Order: sequence, then structure tokens, then C-alpha cells
Amino acid sequence: MAAKASAALDHHRLLVLVAVLAAAATAAYPAAAAPSGKRYRVGGTDGWHVPPPEDKELYYDRWASHINFYVDDSIEFVYKNDSVIKVSKAGYYHCNETAGIGAGPGVPRDGRTLFLLDEPGYAYFASADLDHCHKGERLMLNVLAAEPPAPAPTTSSLLPAAPAQAPPYSSPLRPSLSPAPSPSTDYMTGASSAFAAPPSALAVAGATLLAMAAGLV
Repeated sequence: MAAKASAALDHHRLLVLVAVLAAAATAAYPAAAAPSGKRYRVGGTDGWHVPPPEDKELYYDRWASHINFYVDDSIEFVYKNDSVIKVSKAGYYHCNETAGIGAGPGVPRDGRTLFLLDEPGYAYFASADLDHCHKGERLMLNVLAAEPPAPAPTTSSLLPAAPAQAPPYSSPLRPSLSPAPSPSTDYMTGASSAFAAPPSALAVAGATLLAMAAGLV
């Protein structure tokens, strides 16, 4: 019974030791992060090769002119019986370098090579075959610092459009707001008037004299 318990304890300790070693290995050799930028194939579907003689000076410049390269982008060279190395500015213009920057001599083969554009500025690449380089198999890129962020939407574009303002309402039964005419203070003197002007004193005196003359008084 004691032997079984001891064996079980030893097995548990072995599992713990394996787990610790696995964690240490993971910390020491973390997985390589994938490039966060875009990936381009140099030369498009034609790949990396010696350009036609009549177009050797502009062949790869024309391909690169249609792309904006930024830090963290990567370029892939796909070739057959050829090679590619990263060279200096002088190596690009004079085609006199057969060993890449930070790498060994380029060896002709069938394959592909990926370069990460990890800093802004000009980057130069060429075939390690000097004759191929002189024939135009070389590339110069202007790498920009960082890709600009997408423009944020403006406040006006987030707000709904204001509804069209309705014309002022006008009712046909709306009473007139013009002031009423003020009443006249003049008396009406026409025949249809309900009021008669009072008799004058001269008319009363004349009537009295006529009556006396007629013997009525």
C-alpha cells in the first residue's frame, strides 16, 4: 500500500516538473508575432526576374510607384534560379554587392524571400548576381513612417438631417386683424335721420308776430 502511494506521489511530481519546464520554454522562446502591416509580392504575378532590356531602368520603379509602403509592411520576392539581398544605396546604384546587409552571400536557387520594412526611409534590394543587377533586377522603396488613421466622422455627419420647415398656416376663416373704424361723433342731418335740429329763436319770434297779426294772440 505504501509502495503504491509513493509511486503516485512520484508521478504527480513528474507531471509538475514537465509543466514547469514547458512554461519556461514558452517564456524563453515566445511565438513570433505576425507582421501587422500589409504584404506585397514584388513584381506582382510575374515575380522577381530580370526585366526586359528595353524597360530595365523603370520596370520595378513602375511597380513600386503604385503602392504606398509603410513601416511594418513586408515585401516578398519569388524567384527561380536567382537570389535577392538587401543592399546599400551605393550597392543599388553601382551593382557591386553580392552579400546582403546583415546576411551572407546570395546563392541562386528557386524559392522566396520575405523582408520586413521595419524603419522609415529608403530601402534598396538587388539580385546577388551582379549581371542581373546591371540588367535592372533591383528595387528601391521609400518607406513611410506610419499609415495615417482613417478620418473620424464629423459631428454634422452623425446628426440626422433637420426636417424641412413647414410654411406658416393661413386659414380662410381667420378674422381680419385690422383695427375697427372709430365711431363718428357727427350727427346725421338727412331726411331719414331719427333726430331733428331744434328750432332757432328767430324762427319762434317770427311765428309769434304772424300770429299776433292774424289776431290769434
